[in-house]
Amino acid sequence: MPSRSIWRVAVSFLGLAFFIVCSGCAHNPKNPDPFEKCNRFIYKINDGLDKALLKPASDFYTKVVPKPVRHGLGNFFDNLSYGNVILNDFLQGHIKDGLASTVRMGVNSTVGVAGVFDVATKWDLPGHSNDFGITIGKWGGGPGPYLVLPLYGPSTFRDVPRIPVGMYTNVLHYVDLPDYVSIPLDVLNLAEDRARANAAINFRDDAAIDPYIFMREAYLQYRRIKIYGAPPPVEPGFYDEDEGPTTRPATRPATSATRPIAELVN
Repeated sequence: MPSRSIWRVAVSFLGLAFFIVCSGCAHNPKNPDPFEKCNRFIYKINDGLDKALLKPASDFYTKVVPKPVRHGLGNFFDNLSYGNVILNDFLQGHIKDGLASTVRMGVNSTVGVAGVFDVATKWDLPGHSNDFGITIGKWGGGPGPYLVLPLYGPSTFRDVPRIPVGMYTNVLHYVDLPDYVSIPLDVLNLAEDRARANAAINFRDDAAIDPYIFMREAYLQYRRIKIYGAPPPVEPGFYDEDEGPTTRPATRPATSATRPIAELVN
């Protein structure tokens, strides 16, 4: 499990290096998507892999696995990665939330049978999402250019570090499971994630004139909302050495149609 996780992180950072090499695509340092040509190239690759592999696997998964079992598997994988939420709650100075998140994970890991049953929510300990990209934003870091990473999808320069932090806070990273256990777990986790995103992805493809732009705007809006609670008048932008820090206007909040997509690709 750790070796495969490290491989995924390595692929993502190779993708980041690819964007740096492609920096000739950028003409305006204030443009939120200066690597658009490169981004679209990666987007097409990701979309092709999704249509050829992930969607068929997800369709098979939802067909043969009963919904209650899928729900339990989703809870199980969410609980394994909840250490990421706990860490970032504390890093952001939200001590009360961090303690509540710790108790939530403890309750679901024990009473909830390794997280299969979400007992904590019934005990008034609801879950929430958090990651290191949000933490950097709350510390004052600007988003930097928009990126589409291989295998992971939408991101920004600010959000790239959340990938290794998320890996090292996942319980499975520290468990040396044999391949005959870890590989099926990886496959199930991937299938469950894709199944959760299916309706939103279908909506994107059916409703958007340009799915790439639709996904980009939904992601950027959602991340701003996660950091600020609501879109701020301006957000820390890119850094221009001649002019100093720049800002750009925040767009309107994500609609009920775009926000679910952003949540699922986040």
